[in-house]
Amino acid sequence: MSYSETFNNKVAVITGAASGLGLGFAKEIAKAGGIVVASDVNIEGVQKVVAEIESAGGKAEAHALDVRDSAAVTALVDGTVEKHGRIDYIFNNAGIAVQGFVEEIPVEDWDAIIDINLKGVAYGTSAAYKHMVKQGSGHIVNTASLAGLTPAPLLAPYSTVKFGVVGMCDSLRVEAQSKGVYVTALCPGFIDTGIYENSRSTGFDTTKAKESIPGGIVSLDKGVKKLLDGVVKKKRVVTLPWFAHLLILGYKLTPNTSIKISGKMAARQVKKARIRS
Repeated sequence: MSYSETFNNKVAVITGAASGLGLGFAKEIAKAGGIVVASDVNIEGVQKVVAEIESAGGKAEAHALDVRDSAAVTALVDGTVEKHGRIDYIFNNAGIAVQGFVEEIPVEDWDAIIDINLKGVAYGTSAAYKHMVKQGSGHIVNTASLAGLTPAPLLAPYSTVKFGVVGMCDSLRVEAQSKGVYVTALCPGFIDTGIYENSRSTGFDTTKAKESIPGGIVSLDKGVKKLLDGVVKKKRVVTLPWFAHLLILGYKLTPNTSIKISGKMAARQVKKARIRS
């Protein structure tokens, strides 16, 4: 699918753009003629991404950003509007993963994932939405997860914040629909972004845990394109792969059965990836 009709000459702010989905979104939107404002706490990484975009003839700029800093997030969004005259998209994508049994996960990991994955998304959403309401147009795209729609044992902190992001998106979508602003929650299953093996893990081998994920992992290129297809169509929720839809439906219709199935999947991961002392 060509994205030029949707993204050409549109201004898109992207957080977590140095790697994974953020990197993929930045390159695809720039390829379509968009103006990409790429940000990441890893400034060297995001500068490399921007250099690659520019060498391919695209338009992009790099910014250092820690999404835990609400003032910095607001400054980036306000600065974008001041420079370009508007903000058409914000992809609140920066995030981390936390894995382990809840009783073993340190409180510091809970603080980190709430600050980055939930509060960071809220900061970006709030900063961009104010401008979009004034413009009468715009699209907020927040990266949630299949773990924000179904149980995710061994990923309880991650699931907690992703359920929060989905709730934020749905609630804001109701408010925004009369103001010309769209809101989309991206809720994919496992995509090969690097987040899983780089997760904060307590008591699990992340490589083995990744290998034991049922249904396998979607490639980054395919995942980026499928998610952007949903953004182009202004969908409420975008998810993949195909079996994710079955898991979501099963959880809605028969939650107790879904929880039992999730328990069996978790037991499989424990058997394969638990680090034994």
